[in-house]
Amino acid sequence: MYQEIKIPNVLNPDSIKQILDQLEKCEQANVRFVVLIGEEKVFCNGLDIAWVANGEELKVGQAMNLYATFLKKLQVGKFISVALVNGRVAGGGMGLVCACDYVIAEESSTFSLPEGLLGLIPGMILPALLNRLSPQCIKKMVFTGKKYSAITAIEFGIVDEISNDHAKALDIAINTMRSCKTTAVGDVKEILYTFHSNNDELAMQGMTNLKAKLQDPEIKQRLKDISEMM
Repeated sequence: MYQEIKIPNVLNPDSIKQILDQLEKCEQANVRFVVLIGEEKVFCNGLDIAWVANGEELKVGQAMNLYATFLKKLQVGKFISVALVNGRVAGGGMGLVCACDYVIAEESSTFSLPEGLLGLIPGMILPALLNRLSPQCIKKMVFTGKKYSAITAIEFGIVDEISNDHAKALDIAINTMRSCKTTAVGDVKEILYTFHSNNDELAMQGMTNLKAKLQDPEIKQRLKDISEMM
């Protein structure tokens, strides 16, 4: 009935390639529902800070391109994507959640965009964020960098449902959406994505901004200092 994709704690070239490969296999198999599942305490912390701090500019750029491809596939694919969120979602992990069609989160889950605290922006994931968040909510999350609760995430539009019984909630959600034909799923997602005609351009601008900022000596040092403390 559905195919699971295991989401890594952090995003780096290997983990991004793995989840993209899994998603492409789901597309080839015409899977109706794709379910993103994180680990018990962390859904996804976003980019691997240690890798970014020490990575080569070319490889960072290539990984970002792959991640942008993954997020767009979630937003326009003919499948229905569901995120089952446990624990912490931060940075690039917010892109995963916001790109999904339906999000179920445990009550203890938290959501944050801490990039601003490092002098960065959530650039390449902006189209995914705008899939669920208003511009004002994005600014609030970036400017504060704080962790927001699942209840607040419902109010912001990040989360559709709070449940500590993911299996039951997933079963109910799938049953309520399973009658929708794949052509309708794909068409409505594609139209809504292209309605914001600058989505691809926005992702590219955000990626360019992020790449440039990651080469800033002060920001690179911050990332290295954080990575050494982890």
